[in-house]
Amino acid sequence: MIIVSLIGLKKCGKTTTAEALIGEFKKRGMIVGGVKFMPNSTITLDVEGKDTWRHRNAGADFVISLSRGELGYIGDIKGRAVLNDALRIVPDGTDILICEGLNQNDPNIIKVLVAKDLPSIEETYRVRGIRKGFIALTGIISNDLTEHPEYLIVNPTREDDISTLASMIMANVPDG
Repeated sequence: MIIVSLIGLKKCGKTTTAEALIGEFKKRGMIVGGVKFMPNSTITLDVEGKDTWRHRNAGADFVISLSRGELGYIGDIKGRAVLNDALRIVPDGTDILICEGLNQNDPNIIKVLVAKDLPSIEETYRVRGIRKGFIALTGIISNDLTEHPEYLIVNPTREDDISTLASMIMANVPDG
């Protein structure tokens, strides 16, 4: 399975880029998954007093919620969620996983830098702890900037640009 990480700060265009890439890879006939990492969020799918909460409160190690057209998995993890937590429940046969907010410096993960403007690139390096290995630069910055000395700039709202980025991703799939 191909894993792509869109790495950037808040409100820089990660979700717009994820949407565009998911659409492009679906057009190419691939089975695509999306993962949104929200390490600082307090959002929970489980609501105290509701049935899934009651199952967990009774001692279930995990709960699967089935509704019309949706499946939800609720389970505890120790500490902050990481990619391996998500990979446990990704369906077999998934071709590509588009991860928004995954800050993991793994050579098997294809990394795309997402930025709002030039100063936020350095801030992203510092805050996210990853400086190298990006195959392209995208996000809000691409509305004003068309060239960068290190990266190809991709505008996620332009179909040709997203097609180019998707092809770059496929060209950078690690062997193995």
